[in-house]
Amino acid sequence: MRILITGANGMVGSALRATASSTVDLIALERNELDVTNRAQVDECVDALQPDVIINAAAFTAVDSAESHAADAERVNGVAPGILGAAARRVRAKVIHFSTDYVFDGESEVPYTEEAAPNPVNVYGRTKLQGEHALRQSGALHLIIRTQWLFGPAGKNFPSTMWLRACRGVATRVVDDQFGVPTHANDLARAAWTLLGHEGTLNVVSEGFTTWFGVATRVFARAGASHLLSPCKSGELRTPAKRPLRSVLSAARLAALGVSLPPWDEALDRYLDRLVAEEE
Repeated sequence: MRILITGANGMVGSALRATASSTVDLIALERNELDVTNRAQVDECVDALQPDVIINAAAFTAVDSAESHAADAERVNGVAPGILGAAARRVRAKVIHFSTDYVFDGESEVPYTEEAAPNPVNVYGRTKLQGEHALRQSGALHLIIRTQWLFGPAGKNFPSTMWLRACRGVATRVVDDQFGVPTHANDLARAAWTLLGHEGTLNVVSEGFTTWFGVATRVFARAGASHLLSPCKSGELRTPAKRPLRSVLSAARLAALGVSLPPWDEALDRYLDRLVAEEE
């Protein structure tokens, strides 16, 4: 099976490369090798490579920056999935695409299932939802994987930022009223490889849920700096982008398929083990 990965050097793309089977004919292209927003370039690449599956790991993920760079976010998150879908349909390939909990408004008291009605509250969420629609409308076989609160070895993420602040002795306030499921990118990637035969939309997240403060608490405790951490409310922090407060994704459908990710706290501890080892 020939598989093309876009955005190969990002957090998800790197995790996919690290967890891929040696039996897969893997072609991993980073942004400077394939601009997913360039239709002509995508068409030429897909026609030449004739992949069986295209895994789109390219994304504009800077939530606050998206507010002031909406056109860029729309091109990458909103338009590119449709471009990839059209090219995939022509060569009869499937597209695996990653989306986000931010397609929801976070007002639900229960976890969001795949059937829940989206209602994004910021540019990032709106462009990611636009990308979902564009891929569906392309007519390509596809699987849209919604995930959330990703962290992993490649790229900046919330736990790594908290670790750096804790190790540097920086007093830190973190919101305790935003709930979600921290998910290790490598766990997400391993699950994605097992789901190549599936279609539709699927939530893929770790077990359990917490708050950003809950994540930070675990990180600061590991660094021996719990005294530097304090909670606050979302309204106390001014950020360019509004965040959904309760955007917990339900993994019930994933579990029904016999697939599950480790609990979020175990995954986070594994990640912290790596950060500690890197400093030794």
